[in-house]
Amino acid sequence: MLKRAYISGAMSTGNNILNLHSAPLPLVQFCIRRFGATGGVFFSSGHTYNGETAIRFFDSSGIEFSLKNMATIANFFKSNKINRVDPLNIGTLSDFMQTFEIYKKALPQFVDRKIIASAGLKVVMDCSHGPVGELAPEILNSINISVIALNSYYRPLSNKVYPDLNTVRDSASIVKASEADIGVIFDTDGSRLLLLDETGNIVEFEDIFMLMVANDDSMQKNKSNPIFTTINSSKILDEYIKNIGYNLKRLENLPGEMSRKIREERGAFGGTDTYKFYFPAYGPFSDGIFTLLKLLEIIAKKGEPLSSLSRSLPKSLKTYKTLNIETTLLNNYNLKIKAHFKNSDVLIIDTVLGLKVIFETGWVKIIPSLHRNALILTSEAQNTKISEELISQIEGILEE
Repeated sequence: MLKRAYISGAMSTGNNILNLHSAPLPLVQFCIRRFGATGGVFFSSGHTYNGETAIRFFDSSGIEFSLKNMATIANFFKSNKINRVDPLNIGTLSDFMQTFEIYKKALPQFVDRKIIASAGLKVVMDCSHGPVGELAPEILNSINISVIALNSYYRPLSNKVYPDLNTVRDSASIVKASEADIGVIFDTDGSRLLLLDETGNIVEFEDIFMLMVANDDSMQKNKSNPIFTTINSSKILDEYIKNIGYNLKRLENLPGEMSRKIREERGAFGGTDTYKFYFPAYGPFSDGIFTLLKLLEIIAKKGEPLSSLSRSLPKSLKTYKTLNIETTLLNNYNLKIKAHFKNSDVLIIDTVLGLKVIFETGWVKIIPSLHRNALILTSEAQNTKISEELISQIEGILEE
């Protein structure tokens, strides 16, 4: 309803609309650039809250509007000075049915298809009932990757938010049972993904980041160009990226910020601790399917399982604690945490499965266990004592 209302309003001001119907966010950004559009708008169900609808705006490069841009639009809208055109000059509404086909053929062109096809890889893929289910399995099959696709069909409106703990647990079990090389759980809009190694364990953001930087040929040729990450990703990245000859810069995790900085400073790569990865050779935005293809390329070239590749990477000094909790709290702990910090300066970010609570002195990541009713708390701060204090604070909130 909101999308149709927007289309009507935009046409009334003389704008022509290309309607992609149900499409992943990266496809919208891809089409903006491919067809030379002035911009784009994306409507989706929210991942964090039931009943939430996200509306996001993009410029002609497919980059999301900044907070400043959004404030300008809001003020303009409040001024009630929107100019409607004469009925004879209203915009057109059109479809271009080949958009999916163009996207499917374009993506594999950016990876080494021959190496991937010859590796005989198997992927368990949960599409979270999103439109990515219409694209990802077919793209992987086109380069000889065996796919076990879950939740790849449209689901009628419900109060459930995807992906959830049960779907991730199912994916982990199927990865082990089918002896797959990797498991992937897409966010509903297709821009992010949660990765499981062949043992069914979650691969940390920092491990994926380091694997990409160390093994991407295009980055090796552009070592003078900076690499970007967010302020609150692990400190291990600074030392690792420096040791392999790159310059790492950190940014605030704001809408469109990573994309703009990569474009302005000709960045070689970027990644946020919300599991978004940016490959400038492909586009200035995060695409979950493309990220998966790049990781499969690395696995195929190395000839090693993902768990082995991850273990070879350096680890930062973190504090861990496991909390056994009731099923009810396991399903709504995120709402409890957000409600507690609602009126504070504490920042909370969504990490596909779990939350990251950002304090002034460090952060605590909260992830449900895939094997039992428990929450795994991980903290990184200036020292171990502060990390323990931050974990104790989260523990106290949950105990209430």
